Amino acid sequence: MQQVQALGMHQVMGQFLRMEQAALLEMPETDFCRLITELEKDSLFQRLYRRERIIRLQRFPGTRVASAFYRYEPEVAGEGQIDLESLLSNQGRVSRLIKRLGVARFNRFFLFPESGMSLEEIARGCRLTLSQVKEINRLIDDFSIMSEFYHPSALSSRTVTYTKIASIEKSEGRLVVGYFSPYLARGRYAIDYERFEQLKAGRAFTVAEVKEAQRLFKKLELVNTRKDTLTAILNGILERQRLYLESGEAGSLLPFNQRELARQAGLSPSSVSRGLRGKSIETPQGKEIPLKHLFPSPRRFRQELLRRLLQGDHGLASDEAVRNRLREKFGIAVSRRSVANLRRGLKIPPLSKPPEGESK
Repeated sequence: MQQVQALGMHQVMGQFLRMEQAALLEMPETDFCRLITELEKDSLFQRLYRRERIIRLQRFPGTRVASAFYRYEPEVAGEGQIDLESLLSNQGRVSRLIKRLGVARFNRFFLFPESGMSLEEIARGCRLTLSQVKEINRLIDDFSIMSEFYHPSALSSRTVTYTKIASIEKSEGRLVVGYFSPYLARGRYAIDYERFEQLKAGRAFTVAEVKEAQRLFKKLELVNTRKDTLTAILNGILERQRLYLESGEAGSLLPFNQRELARQAGLSPSSVSRGLRGKSIETPQGKEIPLKHLFPSPRRFRQELLRRLLQGDHGLASDEAVRNRLREKFGIAVSRRSVANLRRGLKIPPLSKPPEGESK
C-alpha cells in the first residue's frame, strides 16, 4: 500500500511539474525576462552565484547576443507606453559608456560575467565606479525585458502578436543564433548540487536558507527548460533549413514538421508547439518570418517545386509531362491528378487537356 501511495504521489508531482513547464513555455517573452531579472536580483541568488559559486552560466553552442545589441542606438527604438524621454536619455549615456569599454571587456565583465566576480572587482577591472557598473547592468536588464520595444515585430496584427526573439547571422562561414535578449544569449544555469550539499553539511546555510535555495533551484531549472527548448528548436531549424536561411529563396525550404523536430531534439510535440507559438526570427537577408513558416507541409513543398519547374521549363505541354519531370528532376512521385490540384492551388491555368481516357 505504501508503495502504491508513493507511486501515486510521484505521478501527481510529475503532472504538476509538467503543468508548470507548460505555463512557463507559454509565458510572454517580456514576462519571462522580468522573471529572470527578479530571480537574479534575489540576495540568495547573488550569494550562490558571486560568493559560493554554486550557480554559474553555461552558454549554448552556436548562439550569441545579436550583433544589433552592439549597434544599440536608443533613438531608433520602437514605440511603447513608457517614459521615452528619460529612458532614452539615461540609456544613451550608458550606451556611450559601453562603447568606451569595447566589446571584449563588455562581454567579459557584463554580458557573460564569470561567477564569483563581485561588482567591486568588475569596477576595478573596467576602471569604472560602482555606480557606473550598476547602470550598465540595469541597461542589460532593461534591454532584455524590453527587447520587444527595441526590436519590435513587423508581423504583429490585431489577431496575432509576434515576438522577434533572434536573428540568424553569418559568422565565420556558418550560421549562428543571435538572441535579442542578453538573458537568452547568456545560456542556462548550471547548478553545482554537490558543492551545495557539502556547504549544507558544513552548516554554511541555515535551515530556512536551505529551503529557500531548494525553491530557487527549482525555479532556475524551470527557466532552463524554456531556454533549452527554444534553443533546441532554433538549432533544429538551422540544421534542417540551412539552405533556405543562407539563400533566402523560398524554393529551398524543405518539408519539416513539428513532430519530426520533437523527435530529433528529444522534446515532446506539445513543448515544440508551445515554444514556436507567437515567435519570429530575422533571417540573414533582414526579413522577419514566423518560426512556423519554417515548417512547410509536404503539399506546400510540392507546390514550390512545381512553381520552380514551370518558371524554368517552358517546354512542358501537359500535366503528365510535368509529373514525369518532377520525378526525373526532384525524385517526387505524384499522380497527374495531384499535379493538376497543385497547379490549381497556385492559380496556374491548364497546360493542355489530358489524353482521352487518362485518369492518373
